[in-house]
Amino acid sequence: MNTGRTGDGGLAVTPQMQKILNQSGFISIKMGSEKLRRMFQTQFGKLDLDRLSAFAFACICGKYEAVQQAISSGTAPDLATTETPFQLGFISFAILGAQRLRGGPPGTTMRHHEVIQYLLASGAPPDVPDISGHTALHHACTPPIGHAEMTKLLLEKGANVNAQNRYGEVPIFFPFQGGDIALVDLLMEHGADLGIKDGNGDSPRKMCMVFGAEVTAAVQRWERKRKGEQAPWEEKICENCKTKSSGLKQCARCRVVRYCSTECQRAHWKMHKPQCNPFTALTTITLKPNYRDFPETISRADFTRQAFGLSNPTTRPFKAGVSKNVDFENKSMVVKIQVPVDLLTNSPLGTSHGGLLIYNKKRDFVCTVHRGSNPTAYDAVVQTVRARGVGGAKAYFAAELKNRDELIVKVSEVLAEQPF
Repeated sequence: MNTGRTGDGGLAVTPQMQKILNQSGFISIKMGSEKLRRMFQTQFGKLDLDRLSAFAFACICGKYEAVQQAISSGTAPDLATTETPFQLGFISFAILGAQRLRGGPPGTTMRHHEVIQYLLASGAPPDVPDISGHTALHHACTPPIGHAEMTKLLLEKGANVNAQNRYGEVPIFFPFQGGDIALVDLLMEHGADLGIKDGNGDSPRKMCMVFGAEVTAAVQRWERKRKGEQAPWEEKICENCKTKSSGLKQCARCRVVRYCSTECQRAHWKMHKPQCNPFTALTTITLKPNYRDFPETISRADFTRQAFGLSNPTTRPFKAGVSKNVDFENKSMVVKIQVPVDLLTNSPLGTSHGGLLIYNKKRDFVCTVHRGSNPTAYDAVVQTVRARGVGGAKAYFAAELKNRDELIVKVSEVLAEQPF
C-alpha cells in the first residue's frame, strides 16, 4: 500500500495534555481529568484522514478490500501497533469510522464490521489502548453513537469487558451516560464488574443511579439475576404460562402478580393463594397527595446528561398534577416514590428537607406528600425506601388512588425497579 502519508492524522498531544498524562495512576478530577477530556475533544476535531497512513485510512473508511489486500500481501503494518500521537489501534480506527463517517470515498461502500472481523481474524489484539487508555471496546460503547453490533463482536472475540482507561473507567460507564440499555445488557451478559472504581472512587454500581431509572432498572435486574433472585414486576410476564406480553392483568387482590388470561389466573390460584397479600391496613399506608406549589422538575439523569452534552432534545420538565383524563375513583397504578436527596451526592436527606415526590409512568399523576399530613405514614414510606429502595432514595410500589386526597400505597412489597 502507499505509505507516503505522514501517519499523524493531524493530531497532536500538547504539553498541557502530556503533563496531565504523565501523572501515575488513574487520572481524577483533581488531577485534571475533565480538562484533559476537553483537550482531547478539541484535538480530535482536527483529525485529517488524508494524513493517516494508507492502512489506517482504509480501516477508518471501512475499505474492506484494501485492508484484506494489505494484510494478505504482507504490506500492512504490525496489527498490534498504533498510529498518530493518540496511539490509536487499527480496530479503534474502524470503530471510530463506523461511528462518525456517513459516506466513504466516491465509488466505495463502507464495510466497517467486516473490516473489524478481518482484523481480529488476522491477529489484531482487541484490547490495544490508546494514549487515554481507551480500548476499541471503550470506543464502541461511547455515546451518543454506541454500536451494539460491534460491541458484541469485540466481546465474542475476547475483548476485556473490564478494561480501565486512564481515568479508571470501565466500558459500561459509557452506555450509562448514553442511556443505551442494549449495550448495558450486552456488557452485563459478558461479565461487567460493577464494583471497579475509577480515579474519583466512583463505581458503576454507584453511578448507575445518576443516569436514570432505565439504567438503574437494567443494572438491578442483572444484579438479582447473578444472585439467582427475582423481584415482583421484574418482567412483563404471565405468572402461570410465563408468556411475555404487554397488556397483562393484575391479580385484583395483591396487585402484584400478573396474568395473560382469566384461565391462567384460575390455573395458578392454588399456587399463588398463600403468597397473595391483599391491600389491607397491615400491608398499606394512606398518603395525602399535594398537587400545589410544586415547580417544574427535570430528572437528575437528564440534568447529568446535559452536563455531558448528551441531553435528549425531546426531554421536557414535568409538573405536579393530575391529567384531566385521570379517574380519581379507585385508580390502580404503579408509583415511584422518591425521598428527598442531595442533588450532588444523590444521598437521602432528613425528613425536614422536603416532601416525597410520587408519580406514575405516564406522569398523568404527579404529587408531593408532606410529613405533616400524616407523620406515621410518611415515616413508614421513608423507612421502607431507605431500607429496600435503590440507594435508599427511591422505590416502586403498587398503589391505588382512592380519591383526590387518598393515595393508598402497598409498602409490604417493593416492586422491581421500573424504567421510569
